[in-house]
Amino acid sequence: MNASSLPSKTISTGYRFADLAVIAVTVVAVLAGWLTKNSVENRSVPFEASGISAQTPQGWLMTSVQGNEILHVTNSLSGGFGTTYIIENIPIASDSTVDQAVSMLTLQRGQVLTAYRILEQRQVTVFGQAAYEVGYVFVESNPDLTHNSIPNIVRGLDYIFLNGNHVIVATYWADENAFESDLGRFQGFLNTLKF
Repeated sequence: MNASSLPSKTISTGYRFADLAVIAVTVVAVLAGWLTKNSVENRSVPFEASGISAQTPQGWLMTSVQGNEILHVTNSLSGGFGTTYIIENIPIASDSTVDQAVSMLTLQRGQVLTAYRILEQRQVTVFGQAAYEVGYVFVESNPDLTHNSIPNIVRGLDYIFLNGNHVIVATYWADENAFESDLGRFQGFLNTLKF
């Protein structure tokens, strides 16, 4: 058998062009889908109360505020515990220090949240503002006894800012499994916070 009788394994340029076109169209479609997903997720709605403003995620459920809260929004589409952002405007004595404000807030959290445990606390600078960061965990369960559900482990972050005779607290709560992945969006929200 000689070499001239073997079938030719050359690929025509038309097939090569088709393969490259399929790859290019796939890459463009994936990129367009990713950009659309990001633009939808990053839509926001302006919020303003008591001289404090922020951009809250569009489509999140606004819950009625309690106590010193001026904003309480929850992503009802999150799995497990719904990711939540809260802004509180707490009046304090004009000579109060940030340490006193942090102690007051952690005492309050310990009385209200089940199995509340502080994981870390430190002074930070958040987008040019001096703040105090408190990371913690607590357990949240459905208070309706007719629901058989496993309690959720929730991780939280409080950013505490002194503002004259008020403490502004920006809070982030998320299911332990979603905490890290949702943290970037909260940081974007925190960047829009003005007081």
